[in-house]
Amino acid sequence: MSLSYVTLPPPAVPAPFRLRALSMENVDGLGAVYSEPEVARSLNFEVPLRPETIRQKLVGDLDAMRRGESFRWVLCLEEDATPLGYMCLFNWTPKDRRAELGYMVSRKLWGQGVMKSLLPVLLRFGFEQMGLHRLEAMVSVHNPASLRVLTRAGFQREGLLRGFTAAVTGDGFIDMHVLSLLQNAWRAAAK
Repeated sequence: MSLSYVTLPPPAVPAPFRLRALSMENVDGLGAVYSEPEVARSLNFEVPLRPETIRQKLVGDLDAMRRGESFRWVLCLEEDATPLGYMCLFNWTPKDRRAELGYMVSRKLWGQGVMKSLLPVLLRFGFEQMGLHRLEAMVSVHNPASLRVLTRAGFQREGLLRGFTAAVTGDGFIDMHVLSLLQNAWRAAAK
């Protein structure tokens, strides 16, 4: 049986947080987080977020999970199921043992070291549970905090994709940093 969201439970994360399975029941809760203006801008989502935008995103994400191409979870508190963020390992190619890392957390959690504490759990899941050789991440040049979190976790910058994606505001294109972390570098740093 292939590895998929059905065969593996969400990884355990440090208190007071937990990860739970993504479902369409999360549309409103995740929509509220994606609608926070700073969060939306950092992810290149239109503000205000239209309800159909998040609905279409979740439908696509759940389809990718069913096809075994990704793992996606909702971040919440241990005692409260209200979404505070979203974590994923996606664009998984088992043949090449490669996937992309993605995350989003509510603005109210920014600057508190949340991703610093959660990222090691996602890395361990990717390298140990999924058997990855390479984990990739793409970060907008307008999101320096995320770039810092990833480089402190051991990701190496590989380059800059100039004009990679159109800005949802319609006023130009956004450059994206490309980063990666290889399994051997992760293992060496984890010792």
